[in-house]
Amino acid sequence: MFKFLSVIFLSLLPINAFAIEINSPAFKNGEKIPKKYGCKYNGGNNISIPINFSKVSKNAQSIVLIIDDPDAKKVAGKTWVHWILSDIPPETKYLDEVKDGKVGIGIAGKNSDRSKKYVGPCPPKNEHQYNIKAYSLNTKLEKSLKALTQKKFEKLYENEIISSFMIFGKFK
Repeated sequence: MFKFLSVIFLSLLPINAFAIEINSPAFKNGEKIPKKYGCKYNGGNNISIPINFSKVSKNAQSIVLIIDDPDAKKVAGKTWVHWILSDIPPETKYLDEVKDGKVGIGIAGKNSDRSKKYVGPCPPKNEHQYNIKAYSLNTKLEKSLKALTQKKFEKLYENEIISSFMIFGKFK
């Protein structure tokens, strides 16, 4: 009887009830990203956006974080990757804001500038949307990733992804 009731209860939960969640204490989802998190060319300080993690699956072996700019396609011809950080320990609750994203955990991957650091929002003109997405994985990747957009990462690691969650901010 208990098993039967458990199955009914679990089937009533939303499909993503146990999915990873993120937010930033710097701005609310969909709002403007404060200037200090932008690149130096746009008056910013290239300080990485602080991120809070919650509801990470107990089965997760690592977390991957990707910040990209799909609006860059209009200017650069491709989605621009600003930061990719893999093998974040699953017990991580937050990433502090740090110059160039040197947070001291995880493995920094190459961004679209081909450097292994955080590069803040830097639209040449007009406002762009910056997607910040976290993935909980059933494995550790144990390598530095190249500049993978969120779509490319999802295609390449679809069998390793347990769950994901995205927020976005705007920057001009």
